[in-house]
Amino acid sequence: MSGYATTGLQTLGELPWGSHVCQFFSNGTDLRDTLVPYFKAGLENNERCLLVAMEPFGADDARSALRGAVADFDRRERRKQIEIHDVRAWYNSDSIINGEEIVAGLLASEAQARADGYNGFRTHGNIGWLGRNQWEDFQDYEAGVTRGLRGRRMISMCSYCLDSCGSKELLDVTTRHSLALTRQRDGWSCVAVTPHEPNGRSLNGSAAHLTRSVRVVTDDQDLRQSLERQRRTFDLAMVASDMGTWRYTLADNICVYDENAQRLYGLTEARFLHDDEGVKAKFHPDDLELMWSRVAKALDPKGSGRYDVEYRVRQLDGGWRWLSAWGLVEFEGDGLGRKPVAIAGASRDLTKLKQAEEMQALLLNELNHRIKNTLATVQAIAGSTIRASRTMDEFQQAFYGRIATLSKTHSLLTDNEQRFVPLRQLLKHELEIYEDGDGHRIILSGPEIMLPAHVSVSYAMAIHELTTNALKYGALSVLDGVLRVSWTLEGTRLVLTWEELNVPITKQPTQAGFGTQLLQRLLPRQLGAQVEMNFAPDGLKAGISIEIG
Repeated sequence: MSGYATTGLQTLGELPWGSHVCQFFSNGTDLRDTLVPYFKAGLENNERCLLVAMEPFGADDARSALRGAVADFDRRERRKQIEIHDVRAWYNSDSIINGEEIVAGLLASEAQARADGYNGFRTHGNIGWLGRNQWEDFQDYEAGVTRGLRGRRMISMCSYCLDSCGSKELLDVTTRHSLALTRQRDGWSCVAVTPHEPNGRSLNGSAAHLTRSVRVVTDDQDLRQSLERQRRTFDLAMVASDMGTWRYTLADNICVYDENAQRLYGLTEARFLHDDEGVKAKFHPDDLELMWSRVAKALDPKGSGRYDVEYRVRQLDGGWRWLSAWGLVEFEGDGLGRKPVAIAGASRDLTKLKQAEEMQALLLNELNHRIKNTLATVQAIAGSTIRASRTMDEFQQAFYGRIATLSKTHSLLTDNEQRFVPLRQLLKHELEIYEDGDGHRIILSGPEIMLPAHVSVSYAMAIHELTTNALKYGALSVLDGVLRVSWTLEGTRLVLTWEELNVPITKQPTQAGFGTQLLQRLLPRQLGAQVEMNFAPDGLKAGISIEIG
């Protein structure tokens, strides 16, 4: 009886019994293109088959597709040569993964299939149900499957969605299987890998032996082209994801970095000596204790051999770059003689993520600060408005108008990422509803100025009070009134001039309302503003000078 099983896939051809394949897919079409020929070949080879499916290629989809590919599929399913199950009937993201029990069940099914006269046992499972909290236990189970399949007339395929796998997950999965199947532009591509235990030990012997056992490539030229395609794909993936690979050997205390990693670490050559001087010059002093503790934990012969840390490294220009580094320790020997010899892994640029986290923290602090200030402002507005109002209707109208101005200003802040407000836009929001349509009643002139967030709220309230005064008593209250607002930037000071024209003023006001108090008292106290107000015979002339640098 042959030691190989036909896979039905042109890329794989025949596989040795005992193979454990991982597939990385993007959509339901990827699953259909592999699973239909895979199980068709198994059925036609008189193997018992088990398909555990879920979206995007569920049990009903698989059954329908196989019925179209295998003429007597229904009869084979009734005879239980093939069983198709929805994975959710077996597992969910809260399930406890008992790897030894599941592997034992698979091996028992293989033995029963042989006893029932079948040539072997073929399985597939979609791993989309897996929760993050189950990941480590499930990868231990995958390693157990690879061990358990040795010498068995069984092949097993596991499918992982690429969208759910980061760089670490891809490394975990491929090192727990004997072959990796991925979609390329010109079809499916298969790579033979050396599967490892979670502790870093090889499961299947050397990669060279495994590669020889997979009869996929027919001649040396095909082999070279296949390896070159894989190398290009890997290199492009590393560059696109801001990643690089490295290998550190304990014997000589040297880490060798690929070109991508050299860029990330700010190195000019591949070999880097990890002595005290080199490490202190390259890695941020605040991160050294954590880094060495993670190294020690990974090198412990009794541990898992996993290395995972985040740190800052000095660049060629003297700046710092945040990196995430992870890897697996390679061990030699067994029992008391087991010892670490190297760590192989990858690193990824985290600088943008760290900057985003810092910005998020800054914005949260700013939000808390702004909420407190806003509540204090509302309280002050309410108190001042009620003292200046003679009736409840007068209070309600004035108070609502001032709160609306506050709301508009915060909307402008939100539109500009909570940092700046365009001065021209602030003025337009307040004044444009009073324009006569010809552009002659309200005249705005000045350069584009961005008000800082800490200035904009109080400044907007001042503009609102000037507008309210103009609407009641000034240029916006008479038919021929003209309002001219101009501003300039003198160094880092914003100088704004408010001029109302064609407004007959017979006498100066004798009582300072809320608007006048805001301009003459609160603005200088809150923002250090310089304020001048002059009720000229033809209308109010006001000037506000404020530091915005």
